[in-house]
Amino acid sequence: MKLVIYLIFALLLLVIAPSWADGRVDVDKALSQADSVRSRDAIQFNKLLLDLDYLEPSFTPEQSDYFQYLKAYQIAFKGNFVEAQKIWQSLSESNTTIEVKLRANVSLLNTMALSKQWSKGLTYIEKLLADLHLVKDPALSQMAISVISYFYNKIGQYELALQYAQKLNAINLQGQGSCVAEELILESKFYLNALQLNSPEINSAISACTIDNEIVWLSVIYTFMARLHLDNGDSDLAIKLLQDNLAPIEDINYVPTLSHYYSLLASSYIEEREYTKAKDFGLKTIALSSGMNNMEPEMIAYEALYKVAVESNDFEDALKYYIKFAEADKTYFDDLKTKYLAFQLAQHKAVEQKVQIELLNKQNKLLKASQRLADSETENNRLFMALLIMVISLLAIAAIRSNRNQKRLRHLAEYDSLTQIYNRGHFTSAAQDAMVACQTNQDDISCILFDLDKFKTINDDYGHACGDRVLKTVASTCKSIGRKNDIFARLGGEEFCIILSRCDANTAMKIAEDYRKAIAEIDSAPSGNTFPITASFGVTDSHQSGYSLEALTGHADNAMYLAKDTGRNQVCNYADVVAKNDAESVVI
Repeated sequence: MKLVIYLIFALLLLVIAPSWADGRVDVDKALSQADSVRSRDAIQFNKLLLDLDYLEPSFTPEQSDYFQYLKAYQIAFKGNFVEAQKIWQSLSESNTTIEVKLRANVSLLNTMALSKQWSKGLTYIEKLLADLHLVKDPALSQMAISVISYFYNKIGQYELALQYAQKLNAINLQGQGSCVAEELILESKFYLNALQLNSPEINSAISACTIDNEIVWLSVIYTFMARLHLDNGDSDLAIKLLQDNLAPIEDINYVPTLSHYYSLLASSYIEEREYTKAKDFGLKTIALSSGMNNMEPEMIAYEALYKVAVESNDFEDALKYYIKFAEADKTYFDDLKTKYLAFQLAQHKAVEQKVQIELLNKQNKLLKASQRLADSETENNRLFMALLIMVISLLAIAAIRSNRNQKRLRHLAEYDSLTQIYNRGHFTSAAQDAMVACQTNQDDISCILFDLDKFKTINDDYGHACGDRVLKTVASTCKSIGRKNDIFARLGGEEFCIILSRCDANTAMKIAEDYRKAIAEIDSAPSGNTFPITASFGVTDSHQSGYSLEALTGHADNAMYLAKDTGRNQVCNYADVVAKNDAESVVI
């Protein structure tokens, strides 16, 4: 019986042993396959790692290090850069192969760009450049060069990034390497303002990334195209581009790029006045970007949410979102300063090292020490002066931005958002001030009030978009021919009012007639429809109505309705209303 058991066990060993031997080969193949699909097929990548997880106890040390490197990439892909960096840092400092060390250092540099560890990242560039000659695999060398270019793009050194990307592209890479090189060139040129929608680099990058279905890199390219559409005022095209390509990036849930998609969609829908969708994507951006240390999408999203709240007259939310926007904007601006300082300090360090080496070759120890001290003091003074000048400059820029923001808020409070002339609230305040000044100096003051004829018919027949176009055209036409100090406002709907200081009714009647003729000559053809545009005017002055804004506007309104009742497209004086009422009161 024991002999039978031994025979069965021996047969099992003969069957299982070859599969164990093949396991080494399968593991190496699976690791290599997972590495090749990590950025273009997240589902397949995750499946391969799950399969490898069961085999980990049987890995060789080299396989185990490679597997840990890939698991760290999986963690970073989900946005947890801190945990991923711990694993890569451990691999970088271990006794593993130079290939795994290089991969770990490349990934560390990549995540340092995403987590904004600029000074530390610059030191890793030095490490990578020092180790490149030790690596025999050209694909690894190309990957290192591509990440160096990527880091320089993120730190704002776009010319350096372009140099490395073009060096990479000159190798005539295939597959993922070609896609990455093309995207890096496109990104550098975008920030150097050297990219247009018809630039050949865009189609070249899309073609290179489409071949191997590099979804992450394709999605980054589409964000630059969307921003170019927005810069050109084509928010509808930006929305179409982003929506058409949203599903793939949502499927793989690559947070850094997906947050840019959502924020750009929020901004685009604001331009299209689709405020519900703008709010939805703005909130999605905030939720997604939490803890990501990526302020640009948050800044765009909070600005969009602020504008939605203003349009909804929800001023409490508007203030809340504006404060968040200002904080994000400041953080984003501070990050730009940090990038600049990190790069300048790294350059300063490199220059200082070079000077020290030259001094070591030319002078003895005592002279070198004294010279180094003198140079250090000089450089520190220069650096201090440079930093001082930069801080003063940044404070000046911050003051300018703050003043610009205050002007923007004041403009929103005082001007009608559609026609860009005074709104009713600011009109009342400005008109009251003008009334008091004219009454004090005993100057004449007049009021012209006009209403567009049959405007409801225009809205009903041709749509509100056409009606809005008419209102804007009428406002700009009248503003262009009016007097500089006149108070011109839209009171609501299709009703407009002008307060004219130091102007009597006769002069105001002539000015109103000029307005009437100018409105009647407006060509409606650019709206895609042909229809007449006319207005009925009412005029009064302080001789007839006194120095009361309520009386002036009320009497001008009565005169305007007389103009409408007697045929429209004409100007009537309040004196005509009084004369008509007197005539009707005569008893025959």
